[in-house]
Amino acid sequence: MPRPPRTSRTPGGPALARPRLLAGAVAVALALVALPTTGLLQLPGALGGDLREGAAAGTDPPALVPDPVVEAVPDAERPLLVLRAEGDVVRATELPHAVARTAVLVLHGYTSSAAQAAERLEAAALARDLGAVVVLPTGLGRRPSWAAGSCCGSAARSDVDDVGYLSRLLADLRSRGAERAYVVGYSNGGMLAYRLACERPEDVDAVAVVNGTVAVPTCPGAFTALHLAGAEDDAVPVDGVDLVPFLFTGFPALADLPALAPAADLDVRVLPGVGHEVAPGVPATVRRWLAAGPTPPA
Repeated sequence: MPRPPRTSRTPGGPALARPRLLAGAVAVALALVALPTTGLLQLPGALGGDLREGAAAGTDPPALVPDPVVEAVPDAERPLLVLRAEGDVVRATELPHAVARTAVLVLHGYTSSAAQAAERLEAAALARDLGAVVVLPTGLGRRPSWAAGSCCGSAARSDVDDVGYLSRLLADLRSRGAERAYVVGYSNGGMLAYRLACERPEDVDAVAVVNGTVAVPTCPGAFTALHLAGAEDDAVPVDGVDLVPFLFTGFPALADLPALAPAADLDVRVLPGVGHEVAPGVPATVRRWLAAGPTPPA
């Protein structure tokens, strides 16, 4: 029998009930995931000041259009940011000849980058504290994204085989000496971590998801996961959402995850006062959880 999720809630937090529709501001929140201020220049006018200025002037806002289709590229051409347990950083398209016994993949959010994920999820501390090799790949598209199911961006629209890519990357790490393999993902990256565990649970020992969700219709895999959700997250809300306009999709409520992933062992924690950001203390929580050596459910 699958174990029930361990869910921590804070009194006075939002009720787990699905809203009908999310306002356009939600789309802005997710599109701006992990971007510096200069990242606004990469976004369509509908996500920046043009929309507000047009509305104030009484003109129609720009139409929201899907991200363009993107072509898959060979694995060897996808850049990697590698942090070794010894502390050095290697930017390469190939992994070191030999790696630590523990390997961790860290997946960035939609429109973000490996470098930003390394900073905000404290990848260097993850390598140091776990004695691990930490590998940060990059999603495809002008606004980098992962095909995590219904989300996000060019990768999802183009049905890129990101699950296959991560599976091959993990197999390569194991062939080089890794005995344990974990995946940590933020937002869209967390959704891909879930999809990998749902479809190929044999590839990972556990996943840690920050402000993400299950974005595939079925999740039969038996896996162990830490799920950290912001109580005030208006991009991937704990109550769920029927439609995020810019992403052309919706997300399930947190309460629906056990039914979506019935064979999984979910450690769900709702963080009071936290939105869609990587809040202080979150990376350390992930490190402590991984350091305890989580394994697939019996």
